[in-house]
Order: sequence, then structure tokens, then C-alpha cells
Amino acid sequence: MAIAFGALLAFFVVAVIAYPFLGSRRYRLASQRFVNREKLRVERLQVYRKISDLEVDHASGDLTESDFQSQRDQLRVTAAELLREESGPDGPAMDSDEQLEQEISRMRKRSSRSSETGNESK
Repeated sequence: MAIAFGALLAFFVVAVIAYPFLGSRRYRLASQRFVNREKLRVERLQVYRKISDLEVDHASGDLTESDFQSQRDQLRVTAAELLREESGPDGPAMDSDEQLEQEISRMRKRSSRSSETGNESK
């Protein structure tokens, strides 16, 4: 009885010690997903900065209305695609399409506010 208990205890100790090494693939995958999401988030924020810079250029008169609209639309589509990738299949509980629509709505409101303030200063 004591030998069986000792063997069981030894097996348990070895299993507890070996678990992080055997399960490391799962941890690596989770870590890789986090790194990928972070890279996508950084790219998306860079696109937002480009949109903001574009709005400043338009307000200062460096861009025509048609150029501004086309470039802004392209950047918005890029941001939406990045957001969709970022949320991915194991993303937040919110549906990715719903989140995408909210992000587009936020950008439109922000854009309309900035264009209204630009028109008032003229």
C-alpha cells in the first residue's frame, strides 16, 4: 500500500513539474495571437493617424476635396479590415460586423465634427 501511494505521489509530482513544458505549445499559440493582435492594433492606430493628418492637410487647403475623399475612404477601408482581423474568431464577445459598424460610425462622426470646425473658421 505504501509503495503504491509513493508511486502515485511521485507520478503526480512529475506531472505537475512537467505540465508547463508539455503544455508550452498552447502557451506559445496564445502568446503568438497576442503579438499578432498587438501588431494589428498598432497598424490600425497608424492608419487613424494618417486619416487625421489627411484631415489637417485638407483643412489647410493642401488637398482637393476629391483627393481628400478618395484617400480618406481608402484609409477607412484599411482601418476596417485591420479591425476585423484584429477582432478575429476569438475576439471580443461583440460580433465583429457590429464592432466594425461602430468603428465606422465613430470615424464618420469625428470626420463630420472636424469638417464642421474647418468650415466655421473660413
